[in-house]
Amino acid sequence: EAMTIDAPAWRPSEAKEIKAHRRNESFTEVDRSELPKGRRLVRMTWVYKTKRDGTKKSRLCVQGCSQVPGVDYDQTHCATLRPTSLRAMSALAAGLGLRMRRWDFAAAYLQGSLLEGEVVYCSPPPGYEDVDEDGKSRRGADGHPRILKIEKPIYGMAQAGRRWQRSLFPWLKSQGFAAIEADSCVFVKTELRDTPTGKRAERLIIGVYVDDLCVLYSHDDKHSMYADFTSKMTSDWEVDDEGEVNDLLGVEISREGSCVVLRQTEYIRKLVKTYFPSDLPRTLPRNQGPCDNTIVQHVCDALSSTDPPDPVLVKKYQSLVGALLYASTQTRPDVAFAVGYLCRAMSRPTPELYSDALRVLMYLDKHENVGLRYCASA
Repeated sequence: EAMTIDAPAWRPSEAKEIKAHRRNESFTEVDRSELPKGRRLVRMTWVYKTKRDGTKKSRLCVQGCSQVPGVDYDQTHCATLRPTSLRAMSALAAGLGLRMRRWDFAAAYLQGSLLEGEVVYCSPPPGYEDVDEDGKSRRGADGHPRILKIEKPIYGMAQAGRRWQRSLFPWLKSQGFAAIEADSCVFVKTELRDTPTGKRAERLIIGVYVDDLCVLYSHDDKHSMYADFTSKMTSDWEVDDEGEVNDLLGVEISREGSCVVLRQTEYIRKLVKTYFPSDLPRTLPRNQGPCDNTIVQHVCDALSSTDPPDPVLVKKYQSLVGALLYASTQTRPDVAFAVGYLCRAMSRPTPELYSDALRVLMYLDKHENVGLRYCASA
């Protein structure tokens, strides 16, 4: 479909992606005869995206769903920064006067490493089965199209996230950081450093969310831990400094004076557009809360009903309440009571409960700028 719409734009984008993999030595081409007996080829696929500036981005991915557990991969678990850790880091930034900065690893998964002996064999990229990106024949000595032997993690591989994490975490520890017990994705380093003005205590706190680092630091001059760390990081990895942290985990982060404020304004607006595509009914006065005492009876009625649940309503209700639950556990504890009750009837919602859920969403819309505010104590 992409090629039908704009092949002259997508073809160069695809060729650029394949050449980037070649430079990175992500895979090598081998004859099909080298495929071990009993192994099957894993398919590859293209993912297309038009960026904000209009440029075309093609990403070559492995179809992880076609990998065989125990053959193509073993473990896949990859931890991510917990929402509670982000809030704790925000509180520390406000309380200790730490600055917050975001760093992004370019093509992070491609910077990881597979385990020794961990090999995945893939069919050629779609559209390049017979010729490569330069138009040259890719048929091997056996007359069949050559296949790809994956040497490094590629997006879409079931183990790619874990392999990336198992490359980054040891590196952080080699730089003197220690992971905290409560969250393996938060690393801390403190040091008493000698500077031209004397000794000073410095602290670095790093939260890892897949390929993004949220870095909290106390000093950033050329004698600081932060300067040494970022210098080492840029020499060992391909990273981009994205400036002051303004969002992470779908949460907007802003610095207001000495306070750090967490909000989900854009998240709430997207929900409103989804569930009120035409217009938001103005039936809820501003002085009303997200629910009233009828919600308790509505839940009791739903759970005691013997009528079979409406599958269409169940899907709509679960989708909406799940979205509200994310907001309530991230930045909006003011709706936690209402959402907690709504969650009790996930499998047996009623029209009344769906209306209660919409009321919570309308309340969030009317108070979208409410959030969590962390400020230094006097």
